[in-house]
Amino acid sequence: MKNVLDIYLKENGTNRTQLAEKTNISEKALAKTSKRDPEDYSADIVVAISQEIGATPGEILDRMLVIRDSEMLYHATNFEEFKQKVDEQEDEFILEGDFYDFVKNIKASTLSERETLGFNYGSNGWGDFAAFALRRVKNSMSNEKESKNLQQKISKLYNIKILNKKESLFRLRQLDY
Repeated sequence: MKNVLDIYLKENGTNRTQLAEKTNISEKALAKTSKRDPEDYSADIVVAISQEIGATPGEILDRMLVIRDSEMLYHATNFEEFKQKVDEQEDEFILEGDFYDFVKNIKASTLSERETLGFNYGSNGWGDFAAFALRRVKNSMSNEKESKNLQQKISKLYNIKILNKKESLFRLRQLDY
């Protein structure tokens, strides 16, 4: 199930961390809630969101149900959001940013990346961005072991497809079986 809570909060200029800081709801409770259907959110969570966003609980739930029933996906726009989505094994999300030139360079070396990493990325553009993501993660992290673990997690969990010059879709492999 997609993370309706995160999509809704981002749409309203906030996130779970900021919401937790401003309410008496813990980040852990919000993370647990984010994995549920909005119809199953507790009243405390909905009221806390409504107080922060400035909308009624009914308006919030109505919008969340629209998000749930739509094709909308979360758009990670920085490394922290990207890492969070991978760590939480989000079903599908978009990585958005100015990465096209870097991806183009990676595309040229896809074969050597496959040989180095020892797995087949697949076809239809999914694998081209995987190499980019793995290099981007490695370059962004200072801890080599953490970088390798995240690289392995991405390659193991996700199919990746370049949508356009600014967006790439990450989709859990298990959803394609």
